[in-house]
Amino acid sequence: MHEAARDPVPQTATAGEYVGLLRDIRRRSGLTYREISRRASAAGHWLPPSTLATMLGRTTLPREQTVVALLTACGMPPATIEQWIELRHEIDVRLSRSTRPVAGPALSACCGVRHPQREPEPPVTSYPRRLHPAVIAVAGALLGAYGMRLAHRRDAAPRPVDGPDGEPSHPD
Repeated sequence: MHEAARDPVPQTATAGEYVGLLRDIRRRSGLTYREISRRASAAGHWLPPSTLATMLGRTTLPREQTVVALLTACGMPPATIEQWIELRHEIDVRLSRSTRPVAGPALSACCGVRHPQREPEPPVTSYPRRLHPAVIAVAGALLGAYGMRLAHRRDAAPRPVDGPDGEPSHPD
């Protein structure tokens, strides 16, 4: 078992501290990003070295799957991994509580709390305001070619052979 697996799981942490602790586990394991990736893959997890490097280089809370893959590859026992995941969930809950608005529309109506009004965003149009000259040229060429084809079809259309009485309309 690695030295990293012997340390107890902290009881509380911020997202940045959590990632810092994961960095420490990786560092103490003595494994490179590629070795961790290979070990995670052998254990049935998907953790490319680039994803691992990105995860350990940020201060935001990593995805649960990547945490499990990292800890598994570093030799953590399943019970310890569960504790790390529980801590991650606690941090996630704290983060979601801290990002909720304090006073919503219902509280504003009953308590007189005023919120600044946001300007409405302009509607999104489904067409560009100006067409690129190359687009206009291509569209013109296609329409011109289509028009020429229609004109050619009208000229080459077969004329009726039979008249109203069943006789040929023009003798040859």
